[in-house]
Amino acid sequence: MNKTRVEAFTDAVLAIILTIMILEFKTPESFELSAILDQIPYLISYAIGYLFIGVAWYNHHYMFSQTRWITQNVYWANNIWMFTTSFIPVATAWVGRGLNEQGPEIFYFIVFLLWSVAYFYLSNRLIRANEKDHQPKAAEAIRSMVIYRYMSNWKLVSIQVIVSVLVLKFMPALQMVIVTLMIIFIGARFNADSDKLFH
Repeated sequence: MNKTRVEAFTDAVLAIILTIMILEFKTPESFELSAILDQIPYLISYAIGYLFIGVAWYNHHYMFSQTRWITQNVYWANNIWMFTTSFIPVATAWVGRGLNEQGPEIFYFIVFLLWSVAYFYLSNRLIRANEKDHQPKAAEAIRSMVIYRYMSNWKLVSIQVIVSVLVLKFMPALQMVIVTLMIIFIGARFNADSDKLFH
């Protein structure tokens, strides 16, 4: 399958998702600068969502740059991943209206969890596609990504889920802090060669 078409389709979907997220930002009725303060919770949620998708796109680009050809399994895994990603604007908007409310935060956690499973599955399919294509270096490059290694460690993932459940029960807003830390310290720790793939 043509890799370029799949990448272009993915880029378009992610661009639409980001556009939907900013369109959820409500312009204040008042012209007083203080009127924007009501939108601070959504701006926080939006910033986290934007960072989330930006880091995910970079990792996705890296994995696909390492891969020569796309199998049907990779194509469908990519679609599942994009499907879970498409729920981020809904979760972002709801959390923005209730930053410390259990319902929105639990929904965000569910979206994040499903997204993580879909991302891990996509990564795994890409590793297998590269192994089948006799590209062990590409497969190992994807396998060595910090985010993949973290998701492969069921003990660490289990601890994160337990901590998130406790946080959601007693201090829901802290869930967004956990997501942000995950994005920065796990998702955004890119492989050393990630900015040299085309040099």
